[in-house]
Amino acid sequence: MYLRIVNNQTVYPYSLQKLREDNPRTSFPSEFTESLMNEYNIFEVRATPKPNDYTKNVIEETPILIEGVYYQNWVQNSASQSEIDNRIENKWEEIREIRNELLKDCDWTQLGDIPSETKTAWQSYRQELRDITSQSNPFNIEWPVKP
Repeated sequence: MYLRIVNNQTVYPYSLQKLREDNPRTSFPSEFTESLMNEYNIFEVRATPKPNDYTKNVIEETPILIEGVYYQNWVQNSASQSEIDNRIENKWEEIREIRNELLKDCDWTQLGDIPSETKTAWQSYRQELRDITSQSNPFNIEWPVKP
């Protein structure tokens, strides 16, 4: 990830491919050196973790410069109740899909030729999977452990 400063304006995101496109009459080497990037006012932007709070809307804004290094800049604003409700419902759908796959993966444990002690252990696990949607927060699920 890069940014470029042109006429005191920050262009972000920016790429080395975009530099080539912006300068069609210039022959660039295959490897860009730091001095070449400095000549064109191009600076690397270091990635920062994107906040993951379903109650917030997160947008990326212009990177911030800290001690000579540019970093991604994430800005959070409160989400509306309808946005939050939608995210919760979507997450529950995702949880149900995962749960259904886990149940399918262990269907074999309930066949007639499976020893009863094995069958019983897996029945508990399978019931815990079915009860997963009774947990209060789909963003903080405690998954049962396979026997």
